[in-house]
Amino acid sequence: DTATLAPYGPVDPTNEAVYSVLKDLYKEITSVFPAEFVHLGGDEVHYPCWKSNQNITNWMLAHNMSGDYDKLENYYETKLLNIVNSLNKNYIVWEEVFYHHIDITPQTIVHAWKPNWEKIFQDATLAGFRCILSAGWYISRISYGEDWQNFYQVEPRSFNDTATPQQKALVLGGTMCMWGEHVDNSNIVSRTWPRASAPAERLWSPEYLTDVKFMEPRIEAHRCRWYTGLPC
Repeated sequence: DTATLAPYGPVDPTNEAVYSVLKDLYKEITSVFPAEFVHLGGDEVHYPCWKSNQNITNWMLAHNMSGDYDKLENYYETKLLNIVNSLNKNYIVWEEVFYHHIDITPQTIVHAWKPNWEKIFQDATLAGFRCILSAGWYISRISYGEDWQNFYQVEPRSFNDTATPQQKALVLGGTMCMWGEHVDNSNIVSRTWPRASAPAERLWSPEYLTDVKFMEPRIEAHRCRWYTGLPC
């Protein structure tokens, strides 16, 4: 319900104090987690929240952005990216940041989650960016029957018949997503396993190997092991 979301949406990007808090936050994050990359998100920003804030409306008018919430989002994302750059970290962003034509570094990894991920990979790799995939592997979603077969047949490197070897080399792999809207402690394990085995095997298998019959005996055996704890 967007009406109930509006008061509790994204941060106020026009408040400079926000960026001091973010810098302190990411300093702590990067000190605790020394990995090279930080995932900065950048998807599904809820504009009605910003629209409901008169201070934001006034600020946008004063900065020649009146009504252009994409531009406001870009303003925020650019400042956040600069904060992370100042901490000598690279970042992963959802595809929206790439398509907003924000000035991202060449080291950026574009993370695709929308159904048209093949076009996203084509566009991003043509621009020289590395990619990872989650589209097709939202295991929080339940469908009827053996949906693991659909997971197994999603091949990140098969995004365009004309893709060059150089473009395919920019495809790093992917990650499954288990979002929490309809998941809690009562069903997270049963919803994750053994279904997550299918995209896992997809990611370590050759591109040409897509036959579900080849995978089927192993996922059945793994299900048996998982639920019985016995050799199968």
